[in-house]
Amino acid sequence: MRIERVLRAVECVPQGRAATYGTLGRICGESPRVVGRVLSLWGSNVAWWRVVNAAGTIPGHGAEAASLWRSEGLLAAGPARSRREPAVDLRRVAADEGELRRRWEAAVADLEG
Repeated sequence: MRIERVLRAVECVPQGRAATYGTLGRICGESPRVVGRVLSLWGSNVAWWRVVNAAGTIPGHGAEAASLWRSEGLLAAGPARSRREPAVDLRRVAADEGELRRRWEAAVADLEG
C-alpha cells in the first residue's frame, strides 16, 4: 500500500509542474528517500521526471529527463553554473503543495479502510 500511495502522489503532479521528493513525502507520509526508492523501482509508468531533488535534478537521470522537461517547459534556462547536469527551475514550476495534497487525498480515498 505504501508503494501505491507514493505512485498516486506522483500522478497528482500536473503536466508543466514539478515537485520535490520532500514535498511528495510530506503529502503521503513517507520520507524523501522512500519516494525516490519507490520511483526507482516502480515509477516507470508514472511521470517520474516531474519529481526532483531540492536542486531540481534527478541524479543520474538528468540526461534522460532533459527532453521530457524541455517538452513540458520545466527545464531551467541558461547554463548551469554549479550543476553538471540539466535541472528544473523549481522557483518557476514548483507545484502548489496545498493543491497536490487535495489531489492526493482524493486519489487515495479508495485505499482507506
